[in-house]
Amino acid sequence: MAQTLVCIQYFLIGGAIIIGVCGIIESVCAGYFIYQLYEYSSLTSSNVCGSAIILTVMGLITCMIAWCVWQFLDFTNRGQVIIFSVLLIIVTIVNTSAGIWALVRHEQVDLLPIAHLEHVFELAITDDKSRWDRMHSKLHCCGINGPADYRSQNAVPWSCCDTSSLANPNDDKGVCTTMYTRGCQHVVLNRTKSILLHIFLLALCSVLLQVCFITCMSCYVKACRERMERRKNMMVISQSLERASKDFGTGDNLLNHQ
Repeated sequence: MAQTLVCIQYFLIGGAIIIGVCGIIESVCAGYFIYQLYEYSSLTSSNVCGSAIILTVMGLITCMIAWCVWQFLDFTNRGQVIIFSVLLIIVTIVNTSAGIWALVRHEQVDLLPIAHLEHVFELAITDDKSRWDRMHSKLHCCGINGPADYRSQNAVPWSCCDTSSLANPNDDKGVCTTMYTRGCQHVVLNRTKSILLHIFLLALCSVLLQVCFITCMSCYVKACRERMERRKNMMVISQSLERASKDFGTGDNLLNHQ
């Protein structure tokens, strides 16, 4: 039994290190997803970054919990183990909620209203032009619904040009022979749904790992409780045997005296 407890204890120490590393990975990945969603925020609905922000915060909190487990947790103290288990359970519940939220938003993301798109396009040719140029080049799209959106401007941005067929892709003074024909609205919509799905998968992996660690801590607490009960029973039995031996010795003395 003692060897089993020692093995579980070392396993929990290793698990705390893994939990901390995974918390860092969770925060970094969620932060990268936030950056991607912000990059395409012009053509996406609001409240799509909420789940990723929650995962970023929960990843940092998980790192703190893992560090506290490494530094301060006395595995012989059942109360401390229970406290850290409860804290990790709360983090797991929040991560689960964030994953469900991301999945719900994945199903709710839809095309923006036409009135809003008109305002977006006004910014696309003025204040947000650099962002749209990056979007055109990265997603291989043009405008909201295609190059025809720039008909009123009498000029299509060079970023809408398919430079893969040009001899010098960096030459923005030449003649563009091929343009990206698809608009960015549907591309961004599909990209946003893909990011939200990845956020859900990130939350799912974090929850599964945390559940495994909580299960191990629960097993350790149960094993410690059984060990204490076994020790208590052994002490009661030993005290009973000592009392019986004393009574037996007293009885023998009385017989010898008689």
